[in-house]
Amino acid sequence: MEEVRRWLSATLELLLWLVGLLTLLQVLFGESFTAFFGIDVVGNIGELAQKFGNAGLVGIVAAGLIAWLIMRNRPERPRGAPVSPEPPDGT
Repeated sequence: MEEVRRWLSATLELLLWLVGLLTLLQVLFGESFTAFFGIDVVGNIGELAQKFGNAGLVGIVAAGLIAWLIMRNRPERPRGAPVSPEPPDGT
């Protein structure tokens, strides 16, 4: 079970980095990025935020719950320390 949790955590981390990278590329390259890759990352994020906003208190609670699920159990590491998928003690 711990291995599945570790695998899912690493996958989520990779997807979050990918969303950040795609958002940055779309901001830098604009319409040419959207035309080349066929996805509108910034537009999709805007639609998602609009859905949370239109849901009122339920939307705020849902957004907070999602943020908590993403941020919970994230190991603290010192600034500048390399990101490693393995625990520091090697187990």
